[in-house]
Amino acid sequence: MATQPGLVVVISDFRDQENWIRPLGALAAHHSVTAIEVRDPREMRLPAVGQLSLVDPETGEHVEIDTSRPKIRARFAAIEAESRAQVAQELRRLAVDHVVLSTAGDWLKELGRRLS
Repeated sequence: MATQPGLVVVISDFRDQENWIRPLGALAAHHSVTAIEVRDPREMRLPAVGQLSLVDPETGEHVEIDTSRPKIRARFAAIEAESRAQVAQELRRLAVDHVVLSTAGDWLKELGRRLS
């Protein structure tokens, strides 16, 4: 008896590209997949708060940046936009439906609108 592939919904911020692409591709090979990307606008831009000392949680590397510099904030925003575009491109390549929701708005209403 053959089974029909089901719909699988994956909800994530898709920030760690090395760890989700291969498993999602394998899932999409056997199922209809919808990826719901949750975005927080606070992660999209760097506020002008002055000098920051940051630690990369994966590598432990320390970085000092001056967020009062417009070029630093613009570069951060450009890198973030490029990263989000790469996620969208990868999901298209995998033939996965892509829905973007923001924590800034009524995400439940938007989700209902996108999935109906």
